[in-house]
Parts: sequence; structure tokens; C-alpha cells
Amino acid sequence: MILFAMRLRGLLNDLKKRPGRYLFGWFFLALVFWGILAATRYGVGFIDRYPAVGSIADAVMQRSLEGLFSMLTLGVAFSVLTTAITTLYSSHDLPFLLSLPVPPERVFYLKVAETYINAALLPAIFTIPVLLGLGLERSAPWLYYPLALFSLLALYAIPVALGSFIALFLMRIAPAGRVKEISTALSVVLAAALIFGLRALRPEQLAAMSPEAFEALLQRFAEFRIGWLPTSWTSGAVWGALEGKVTPAIFILAGLSLVLLFLVARLAAFAYRDGWIRGLDSGAPKLDSRAKGPSFWERPFYLLGRGGSIMVKDNRLLLRDPSQWSQLLVLTALAGVYLVSLSSVEVDLQRFKDAVGTMNLMFLGFLMSGIGIRMAYPAVSLEGEGFWLLKTSALKPKQIVMTKFWHSLPLMLILGLGLGTSAAFLIDLSPTLAIASPLAGISSAFVISGLGVGLGAAFPRFDATNPSEIPMSAGGLLYMTLSLIYAALLTTVFAWPAWRTLRNPTEVLWLQSEGVLFLLGILLLTLLGTFLPLIFGSYSLSKYEPGD
Repeated sequence: MILFAMRLRGLLNDLKKRPGRYLFGWFFLALVFWGILAATRYGVGFIDRYPAVGSIADAVMQRSLEGLFSMLTLGVAFSVLTTAITTLYSSHDLPFLLSLPVPPERVFYLKVAETYINAALLPAIFTIPVLLGLGLERSAPWLYYPLALFSLLALYAIPVALGSFIALFLMRIAPAGRVKEISTALSVVLAAALIFGLRALRPEQLAAMSPEAFEALLQRFAEFRIGWLPTSWTSGAVWGALEGKVTPAIFILAGLSLVLLFLVARLAAFAYRDGWIRGLDSGAPKLDSRAKGPSFWERPFYLLGRGGSIMVKDNRLLLRDPSQWSQLLVLTALAGVYLVSLSSVEVDLQRFKDAVGTMNLMFLGFLMSGIGIRMAYPAVSLEGEGFWLLKTSALKPKQIVMTKFWHSLPLMLILGLGLGTSAAFLIDLSPTLAIASPLAGISSAFVISGLGVGLGAAFPRFDATNPSEIPMSAGGLLYMTLSLIYAALLTTVFAWPAWRTLRNPTEVLWLQSEGVLFLLGILLLTLLGTFLPLIFGSYSLSKYEPGD
């Protein structure tokens, strides 16, 4: 309890020191919470009123809830292993904590709790308004709310306990100093298998169904159930609580979570400290006294001056740290599935193709927002406690922020432009939207990179014990909210050329004066969305002092 009290005291001190920052983040989180709540209530009401659902509405919603739990639990599962390795064995405060006169397993309990927060907190936060909306729309009794919350937390404890167990096991069998690489490879393989497995379901086949076939599908979906999965127990516990009942499923779920946590705790009692020591890089460095010049790929960066040196350092860290370069592999898998899904959309009429292309602009913005939270937002905070070296150097805060921006932009630009261009080609859009799609990708790349780096500089976390903690902050919540707002705004702006295209598919809007003015407006929106956060981040970073 002393270790948890230390963490809680640190959080309270940080809250007292910077209350405005947390209130700002909580305000935007409340907006997202309200949006999910409103959408859930509307969806529940729609299903209740939909004639094709009829008497099986409850079963359809229960299976849908089970599907939501399955998707989020799988998302936690394929990220928890890398998070567990990083939190349990690579946190900067471990040498201090393990030197305290407390048993190592108590340090392990603290780190498992941090792993739960880093891996499962956001999925839990975004699931709570769904459960709340379901309860409010169905006039659930008061017992429903604590039981639903308990079931949700117990469900996410299962993958966290399994990830912690695998981390302990890998530390005992993996070669010394190579655990990160092995765990990263396993996580990437599991993530790719999950993504392509979901893609194999081919949901676009629903569009070709007749109303009778769709109604039959709903009936089969309502009857489909895998009772031995924890997600099925959770949905059963939630649905029973919705009717004011305490079902056996909640006891099974709680029992499984407690048993897994108990077994992991017993294993950690004698394996945790030794595993941490084994995980340290014990290889003897090979010293070479010969002077070496820059590599061929480094020379162009040095032409950029002092900022180029930071880019070289960041590139080296990117290639050496498995927790960073593994993100590139996952992004490649996501991009591949995204393009395969687009190529599977079969529509005949050009107007329908253009309508799909317009919706694709929104999905593109959402995808880029999710990528930026991992690639752009942590860029400044990854300097860690060594930021004081940059702070006392000849580099100005503006140069540091812009260097991080230009380092993050190429990857985001390749991804945004590539996805936008590929979407236009695969869907076979009209000329106007065929140009609008890559334009949206370019604009998203610039704005998402600017938002990520700028807000990451304005709300730095140089004292984060591991990189996975960096987005879990008020600044991270603000970034996600603003990036999603920008994606929705960009879709709204591009609705005008989409509307013109639907009226006249052969029209090339960009050759007209209206199209030129629209392009200038997009350019202005992109410049403002990119450089305003960078200016704000540069100013905030110039005022930053250690201990702030």
C-alpha cells in the first residue's frame, strides 16, 4: 500500500500544481463521453424500433454487446504484451523501487496496476458510456450500474494478467537483453493475425443481401453464442444486471480474474527480481578507437544544421528501440487491411462509388488520428530526462519542435498520400473526388503531425517511466479530441465538392474558379491546423523548467 500511496500522492501533487491542464483534458474527454452516450441511446432506440429486428431485439443487442467486448478485449490483448514488458521491466523507476525494503512482488503489483491503466484504461473509458446509455435507455435498476462496471473491469483484467504472465515467462527463457525484441515480434504477429482474421469475415457481403436474407442473418446472429468465452460471460452478466439479476456469469468472470492474478502474483514472488536483472543488457560493448565519419544516410541530415543532428539521433533510436519500430509494422498491416477492404467494395453506379469515397475521407482522418498518437505526440517527450541537454544547448525551443515535426511528417505524409491515392484508384472515383482523396490525405498528414508534436511539446511528460505512459495524459486526451474534430471538419468541408460530383460526376471542379478558391481554403485550413499547435507548443516549451 505504501507504493500505491506514493503514486497517488505524486498524482495529487501534479494535479494541484497544474489543475488547469487536467480540467482542460477532462472537459474534452467529457465531450467524447457525451457523444458516445448519445450515439448509444440513439442506436438502442433504433434497434428497438427497427421492424426487421422485432422480437429478437434483446438478443441482437446482447450479441452486439458481446462483439464490442470481444473487439476491445482483443485490442487490449495484442498490445498488452509489449506494454507489460515495457512497464514491468523497462520503467526508469525500477532501480529505485527494487532497492526499497519491500518484497519484489509488491513492486510487481504496482507495475501490473500501471500495465492495466496503460493498456486497458482507454478501452474501459470508452465502453462505460455504452453501458450507461444502454441502462438509461432501458430504465435499468440501480444494481445494473455497479455490476456492469465491475464486469467490465474484471474482463479487461484477464488479458492484463495473461500478458504479465507471458512477460514473466519470457524473462526466464529469452536470451539476456533480447526480451524486448522477442515480445515485440510476438505482439506484431498476433496483431497481424487479428487484423487479417477480422478482414477474412468480409463484412461487405452484407450489402448484397436481400431483406429476407438480412432478417434471417439477424435471427442466426441472435442465436449465435460462444458460452465459454469471457466476453460471453461479461455480456451475460451485464444483461442479467439490466433485468436486476445477479447471474452466475459474474461470479465465474470474477473468479477467473482473481485466480489468474493470484497465480501471476505467486510466480512473481520468486521470479520478478531475477527476471529484471536478466532483462538488462549484459553484453560487453566492443570498443573501437578509430574515428568514424557519418554514414551515407546521415550526410543529408547534417546539411540541415543542428536540427539535422537531432533527426539522426531520433532515427537511430527508432531503429534500435523495438517498441518504436514495431509500430511501423503494425501500421503497415493496418494500411494493407484498409486497402484490401476498399478493393472489396463492389458498387456499380458511379454515384454510389463517389458516396463511398466521401465516407472514406472521414475514415482516413480517423485512421491518421490513431496513428499520430503513437508516432507524433510522444516525439518531444521521448527525450526524457535528457531534455535538459537540448534546453541548455544553442537550439531554440522553436527549432526543437520544428525538428520533431519534420522528423514525424515524412512517415505520416507517405501514409496519408498513399492511402488517399490508393483509395481513389481502388474505388474508381470521379475526377473531382479522385483529386480530393489524396488532398485529404496530405492535409491530414500535416495537421495530425502538427497537432501531435505541438501538443506533445505543450504537455510534455519527460518523467514518464515508460513510453506507453506518454499519451495517457491531459495533453493526449486533448490531442485525440482535436484530431477527431479535425477529421470530422475535413469531411464536412469536402462534402461540398462531393455534392457537386454527385450532381455531375464528369465535372472537374478544380479547373474552375470555385475549385481554385476551395483549394486555397483547404490550404489555409491546413496551415492553421498545422502551425498554430506548433507555435503553441514552442511557446509552452520555452517556458518549461524541470519540475514543472
